[in-house]
Amino acid sequence: SPPRDAMGKTELTKTEKKYNKKDVFALKEIFDDADVDRSGEIDAAELRKALNRSNLGDAADDFFKAIDKDGSKKIGFDEYLRAYYRKASPQEIRDMMLWVYPPKVEKPPEPKRLSEAQKAEIKSIFVLYDLNDNGLLDKKELLEALADTGYDDDEIEEMFEEYDTNGDGDIDLQEFEQKAEIKSI
Repeated sequence: SPPRDAMGKTELTKTEKKYNKKDVFALKEIFDDADVDRSGEIDAAELRKALNRSNLGDAADDFFKAIDKDGSKKIGFDEYLRAYYRKASPQEIRDMMLWVYPPKVEKPPEPKRLSEAQKAEIKSIFVLYDLNDNGLLDKKELLEALADTGYDDDEIEEMFEEYDTNGDGDIDLQEFEQKAEIKSI
């Protein structure tokens, strides 16, 4: 987050002190109006069309050559800014680009949750494995429950250690649901 002054207000960056953000956004609007095909770049025909509206159409080719510094036959908004703010440093141009094209912050996906039916099914499996009906699964119960499933004893021991998240030597329903939820989603 940007630095704040003693009053808690966000301090302006060097670029913000030197250049007006509103002007940069106004330029972006003009640029977007000229960018008829919405490609994010202006070609010579688009510039000519935009300049024809202001009776500068005859100068379009000269303007285009002057602005298209990289020779790509397209003008990006960064080139447009460099033409308008000729004394701006490369860093200042990058800062202005970030004003109009802020980096996208992707929100992490919402964690998927088990449905009530899935939770009920997991609970019924837990109850089935809980041979002594104490509400906990110990290693012996898990070994017995999974004996005919194709897992060998070492794999079942590993599974037990993984499911016993609090390390108390037993798996309670909450630990069982938690691991089952992660594995099923």
